[in-house]
Amino acid sequence: MIEAFIVNTFWLHKDKIKELKLSIGFKIFSVGHLLWLIGIALFSYLTGKYYMSLDADERENMLKICALIVILLEYAKIIVLGLSRVEMARFVPLHLCSMAGLAVMVYALWPHMNWLGQLFAFAFVPAALTAVLFPSITMYPWLNFYNLHTFIFHGLIIAFFTWLLMSGEIAPNYAGLWLSFLFVMIFTVPICFLNNAFHTNYMYIGNRTDVPVLSTLWDKIVLKKGKPVFMALILAIMLIVMHVCYGIYALIC
Repeated sequence: MIEAFIVNTFWLHKDKIKELKLSIGFKIFSVGHLLWLIGIALFSYLTGKYYMSLDADERENMLKICALIVILLEYAKIIVLGLSRVEMARFVPLHLCSMAGLAVMVYALWPHMNWLGQLFAFAFVPAALTAVLFPSITMYPWLNFYNLHTFIFHGLIIAFFTWLLMSGEIAPNYAGLWLSFLFVMIFTVPICFLNNAFHTNYMYIGNRTDVPVLSTLWDKIVLKKGKPVFMALILAIMLIVMHVCYGIYALIC
């Protein structure tokens, strides 16, 4: 019976979980969640030490292997979503972390791109960290495809950047902070049009989301002040987070 439950829930999508009103998820910062966070941190650091011991060609191969896994994971998710017969328009990879997955592949193929490295430092990795610290997949059980995908996919993005940061191949700077903020602002414009046109929630600015922090802000701001104020606040928070990241990089690099 237990084995049947695991099989039945492994591929279960959140739409079906909500439809069946199942309570099979986890709580943020529960033991299982903390173990994932510790695992990602240890994996990133230990593989970073290993990366530093390699020569240039071996490092390039390690980056490409990581990029291949990240891309395969994203394609696997799209395939599973398609087989689950969900509304695919809501799951086109247009979130910031999806862009990060694409950036991993680009950087692995053409390394030492300083401007892309800056985007990793101030935009992509903070987004990936947010995704694992405050996940939007708490409705899923631990042994579920979407749950595993979230932590592995974002964990690899974090590890990829950690390798490059530890080896000095990416050196975050203040100009890169503003470049990243400009990128996010420009990227947000077409996303807003897409969200309005297709009632989607890319970058979590179109509708209320399952991300705990963002859902709280949505409830307190959108209903009273409107969506433009919410978006302006999100951009302001992003800018603050980027400055916090800059301070951390200044201390550790």
